[in-house]
Amino acid sequence: MRGLHFRRAVLVALLAWLAAVPVRAADTARRWGDEAADLLAELIRIDTSNPPGGETAAAQALARHLAAAGIPSEVLESAPGRGNLYARLQGSGRGRPVVLLSHLDVVPADPRGWRVPPFAGLREGGYVWGRGAIDCKGVTAIQATALVALARSGERIDRDVILLATADEEAGGAAGAGWLAQHRPDLVQGAEYVLNEGDDIHLLQGGRRVVQVAIAEKAPCWVRLTATGDAGHGAVPPRETAVTRLVRALEKLRRYRTPVRLTPVVETYFAALAPLEPEPLRTRLLHLRTALDDPTFLAEFTRNPRQNALVRDTITPTVLRGSTKTNVIPAEASAELDCRLLPGEAPEAFLGRLAEAIGDAAVRLEPLLAFPASASDPDSGFVAAVRQLARRELGGAPVVPSVIPGFTDSHYFRDLGIASYGFVPFVLTDADERAVHGTDERISVENLGAGVRRLLVLLRALPGPS
Repeated sequence: MRGLHFRRAVLVALLAWLAAVPVRAADTARRWGDEAADLLAELIRIDTSNPPGGETAAAQALARHLAAAGIPSEVLESAPGRGNLYARLQGSGRGRPVVLLSHLDVVPADPRGWRVPPFAGLREGGYVWGRGAIDCKGVTAIQATALVALARSGERIDRDVILLATADEEAGGAAGAGWLAQHRPDLVQGAEYVLNEGDDIHLLQGGRRVVQVAIAEKAPCWVRLTATGDAGHGAVPPRETAVTRLVRALEKLRRYRTPVRLTPVVETYFAALAPLEPEPLRTRLLHLRTALDDPTFLAEFTRNPRQNALVRDTITPTVLRGSTKTNVIPAEASAELDCRLLPGEAPEAFLGRLAEAIGDAAVRLEPLLAFPASASDPDSGFVAAVRQLARRELGGAPVVPSVIPGFTDSHYFRDLGIASYGFVPFVLTDADERAVHGTDERISVENLGAGVRRLLVLLRALPGPS
């Protein structure tokens, strides 16, 4: 009889422990969210707008945070003030290292139009507000918090975890990831995967979620147009000036339509999304190459800016320069274009087509930043681990290897032979994503805590050596 009572007592205790597990897990995620939010707010308050960057101060703040948890780190400067943080947490050594990559610089923010000052790092209404909350200091915060959580637990997962928080990504990465890849490749030698920004868990209409993992990116081809003409007084304008030539060239490019081109990786991406859509869109996405031959569907499909950017090269004027005085006609006027090219497009050939479209020898084209597109294996162990994460944490949400219309620092590490993927374990709406590089950028504390939890699940799910 005593044995029966003992077994019942053990069973009751076990059931009580199991019942408490979700509560404890939720409490832990809330603590992680609070910790990540505090770190994020501190990083936002350090203005690292690029230009000029000044990331060293943010890297040093991150180093102090890691040191408090017993994690040593280094701040490596590519130039004065351009700091990159490196830290490494030892694993068991059974698997090759994984790199958690983010960047510390942000794009500038004009406070006009913001609900809160963009560099105040305010925590309000369950959110952390400010420039970089999502892109990319929020990513830094959850990656650093996950590293601290592993260190505190004493757990040694199968592989070393390398944390890199770099400078200069928003200007192409030459002073950050590019400098590290050139001067300190030893820091990531032997790494199997890089986990970077790029895509996330999309919240669709009706509450459905889809997990998108960026395996490829469009390539940048940033271009400066410079028009020339005679300088003079604004009161007696000639028939043609540098400014009017530039305006005419930009108008020609506005009217120019780059050809539609469906690359295999984009075709695969939309085919994977097709089951999430109703008919007849489902069938059209499954057979997108044929569907795009229909002018009506093509117009409808490309009306969505993101979809349009995935099937053609894009040209976006972003910077204009002319005279410094209203009454002076300048000898030169210039514009900068943010052009993004599909995989397989050669920058030289693209620039040739732009020059042909402009058709003016007094307007010269100069490439500012260009490199070829790159991609990683959509069927790797990393993507398999994301699928496991989706089953465990996201109710079996579909996992879709994606192509992003922007670019990140991932290409530097692909060039070193490391498979690199863009995936941030945040659940983001379209409104959240529009705030990136826009106004009122923010991330919820709940998203931060859940992001840390999902990142830890993902790191543990990475397959060991076969």
